[in-house]
Amino acid sequence: MRRSFSLLGLLFSLEIAAAEAPTTLQVNFGKPTFTHHLTYKKMYSEKPFEKATLYYYDNGLYKIISPGEEHYGVYINHGTFDDASYSVSYLSLPSVDWQGNVAKHELTFNSKTTTFQQQAMAESDKSIPLQFGTYQQATNRVSNPLPLHWGSTPE
Repeated sequence: MRRSFSLLGLLFSLEIAAAEAPTTLQVNFGKPTFTHHLTYKKMYSEKPFEKATLYYYDNGLYKIISPGEEHYGVYINHGTFDDASYSVSYLSLPSVDWQGNVAKHELTFNSKTTTFQQQAMAESDKSIPLQFGTYQQATNRVSNPLPLHWGSTPE
């Protein structure tokens, strides 16, 4: 049985199969928009990966890769990527990166100083300390991020 539903303007198609077959969720990527290449100066002790890259798509999907993480999620901008200061709210899809659950991140970017601050919360840790660092913004030229892994990025 196939059911479709919309969440945050994204169309999801859920295919429900027999109990012994896996359940799938199909999500299509929008058009690539921007990337953020993050360098953390203050990191979360459970995720001590100094570098990470976020790939954004115009339908609110993102992919993040780092030396120790790789997952997908949805985001919404508070402002635009061209503003002097803006923030982005992220909700990861359940992944092994977060013990099979979701995580919420709020990042605030300052384009004049090319710095960011990050506040995160996960089911496994609701008291993640503030993180921060520097970033570079670029054009996302990756229409299909599925094959992207840390160390094999096209940029």
